[in-house]
Amino acid sequence: MKYYATYSRSQDCFPANAPDTFTSGKGCRVTAADGREFIDWGMGLRAVLLGYCYPAVDDAVKKAIDKGVCFTRSNPYEGELREIITQELKLGEECKFGKNGSDATSAAIKLTCEYTGRDLILIAEENPFYAQQDWFIGTTPVNGGIPRDSTVKKYSYNSMTVNDKIYDPVTIDWHDNFITLDEYVGSHCIAAIILDPATVDVTKEKLQYIRDLCDKYGCMMILDETISGFRYDIRGVQGLYGIKPDLVCYGKGMGNGYAVSCLAGRNELFDLGLRGKGNVFLLSGTYFSNTPDLAAAIATIHDLQNYRTEEFDEDNPWPPEAIGANKKLYTIGDMLTCITNISIQQYGLQKDVLISGYPSCPMMKWNDLRFKTIFDYRMIEDGILMPYIAPSLSHSIQDVHATLSAISDSLNFVRSALEYEDLDKFIEKKCGNWVEKPVFRKA
Repeated sequence: MKYYATYSRSQDCFPANAPDTFTSGKGCRVTAADGREFIDWGMGLRAVLLGYCYPAVDDAVKKAIDKGVCFTRSNPYEGELREIITQELKLGEECKFGKNGSDATSAAIKLTCEYTGRDLILIAEENPFYAQQDWFIGTTPVNGGIPRDSTVKKYSYNSMTVNDKIYDPVTIDWHDNFITLDEYVGSHCIAAIILDPATVDVTKEKLQYIRDLCDKYGCMMILDETISGFRYDIRGVQGLYGIKPDLVCYGKGMGNGYAVSCLAGRNELFDLGLRGKGNVFLLSGTYFSNTPDLAAAIATIHDLQNYRTEEFDEDNPWPPEAIGANKKLYTIGDMLTCITNISIQQYGLQKDVLISGYPSCPMMKWNDLRFKTIFDYRMIEDGILMPYIAPSLSHSIQDVHATLSAISDSLNFVRSALEYEDLDKFIEKKCGNWVEKPVFRKA
């Protein structure tokens, strides 16, 4: 039997030899329906931060289920998690819970628009995804059925510029007009600037630049820490660099794969969700306070806080900001990044691929999807699934060594493809005649 997933889980985003369905997982290893086993680095689209079937989390979930799942009023788990988020971790003065990152980011957008009385949102063009809701999806090729009036504009995080195109009536065409982000924000009514730190080379200086711009022009700073939250640091990027946004979104690793997300931030923005103070429909859903997911989040955070390991200490120093769980995640990613870049140079592929980013969630960037397909195909042949690089607490030093060996083998496979007379014929002959597709596309 075949199962057909959509978008980043879909068949066309993987090479021809990728397993169609997983039937089980334990730690960082997964078993496919056809019996093949893999070391997984995708870890549930980066959501499984501790590991599959992680006892501390699953035991907490089972206990919650035994007491009831969905109530007419609130439950103790909701109050306990709120205290952890606002009082213990101090991620914001107030918080609300949802089921996924889209819930949190879309609520953040509504709050900032109501609070500022402005409509225009600036999103980083380097960030691939913010939400499934219209305000963001309308900016992608998958924009069917969405009203064409846009209130979203893209800026470049890398250059801190905006392409404010100018129409030329003589040529009857639009021409590029790059201006600084400061100039653009200063001349437009911007409600918020939003950034996902996990998909850019985030720096304290650039975060501070955005924070200063928002303070200067009265707009709001939103950090979408759906991926980076809890993974980079127990307090996310705002904890690492000490730069506080007005609103911050968490998800993915927050519940180790269970459906829970969070929007946290300033009280005065959250007050707009109260009747009579703004009437913004904030975060509300029948299942948003379900006990198993909230219990999973509490158990996940507690395990991250209390986790200790000496496994990677001897040969791999770690930065002072990384402790316990975050120390391990950082060190695993740093080993993969450093040694992979050495292999890239060894095989002369510097122009074709680069691995970079914060070590707890590094990214391999290919300049041609055909090269990525060839690489992924060979990795799967070697028993490694790596659509993303998402270290977990269940990855061991042995898993890292096995992965590095497969990476070297796969990069050598890419190098051999470059020496072939025709890259497409190489894929046809050796990789199942299939090239991976990007997630967002028209066809």
